[in-house]
Amino acid sequence: MIRLSAVLLMLGLACFEVGNIAAECAGPTMGINSFLQLEAVLVKHLESYVDKVQNEQETISSYLTDIDNLHEHMNSTEEYYGNPINAFLTINRFASLWKHEIFDVLLANNTHSEYINAIDSEMDKKKLRGPTNEDLLIAAGNLLDMQELTGIPTSELANEVVLRDFYTDKNVTLSASECYEIGRSFYDLQSYEYAAQWLQQARKRASLETSASASKIHILEHLALVYKKLNNTKLAYKLTNEILKLEPTNQAALNTKTLLQTELLLDRIRISKVTVDEQTDENHLEL
Repeated sequence: MIRLSAVLLMLGLACFEVGNIAAECAGPTMGINSFLQLEAVLVKHLESYVDKVQNEQETISSYLTDIDNLHEHMNSTEEYYGNPINAFLTINRFASLWKHEIFDVLLANNTHSEYINAIDSEMDKKKLRGPTNEDLLIAAGNLLDMQELTGIPTSELANEVVLRDFYTDKNVTLSASECYEIGRSFYDLQSYEYAAQWLQQARKRASLETSASASKIHILEHLALVYKKLNNTKLAYKLTNEILKLEPTNQAALNTKTLLQTELLLDRIRISKVTVDEQTDENHLEL
């Protein structure tokens, strides 16, 4: 696509001599060059705005297409929501994805305020409400109960087909973002072993996705927290270092690294003390 700035540049070069002649005839007060500079500024900012709007449109259209596809091909709501994963994903869409993928995008642009107001008005009229974080935790609890009861491995659940993309004719499994949300919810439920497994699935998927649906740093941050809860300080320390490789100035990770280094040092001191005490006991027994 030929951008408007390139066109203006070509016109400016082609008309350079004409501009000089006009300037000589009209005098310097006409400020022809300043008009060209002003146009360049306008083009720069308008192109930025157009790019932003196009990106917003692509993001929203893609998300709406996926949701519309899901609704259109859902055979039975009872069957669909009989699977705790589907129930969790639906609530998570309201608790997280609708906010970040749609409403945050719209709210960032004041020109969309009329649409936000229209949505609010209809929600009030129909007395609708979105699910809360509490609803999300309840759904996560149901999913956790199912996984503990059935013993289905996390990797198998993560690869379960949650949607059939009828446009590409491909099965859709859980994304990095969805695995991350499940892992984060399990962390809040203090089920740290399962939280670690789901976050590892999120980490694996994020490394494979062309455009990661979840922040690798956020995944690593929660993984470090989980392994700290599981008393695996070494692994938590390793994950924290991975965060700092990606973002050396991450202040939270820098603080965590200092704390973990202290804990690892204290652990080594304790181990050394236990070893010395055991050796002393053995010497006493020999006497």
